[in-house]
Amino acid sequence: MGQQVKHLMDEADIGSGDKSLGQRDVERDEQSLGESNGEAPQGRMMQSGTHLARIVALPQPDGTFEAQVYVRLAREPEVAETYIPAGTFPTEADAWAAAEERARRAFDEHEF
Repeated sequence: MGQQVKHLMDEADIGSGDKSLGQRDVERDEQSLGESNGEAPQGRMMQSGTHLARIVALPQPDGTFEAQVYVRLAREPEVAETYIPAGTFPTEADAWAAAEERARRAFDEHEF
């Protein structure tokens, strides 16, 4: 009777206040998304009806630029954004153009 029951998974109990390994992973990923202050890169906003896209041309250590697109419904918070990679490009202008093109395609194909 005095045996302690071991959980099948090492997850925090609901209501315990402890964070599960998955929650810690999500927090780490959210923190790594942003710049040094922990915020996501700002970028430029696009809108089509009730949908928003935030596009970013992020400089990479090798001198290239990564085009990124984040889409969501206008009524949703930023945390609900869906990330869509749009490729890596030799110039910032190319990355911005690719991100804008990819955002338009996301709007047309309802990728939300």
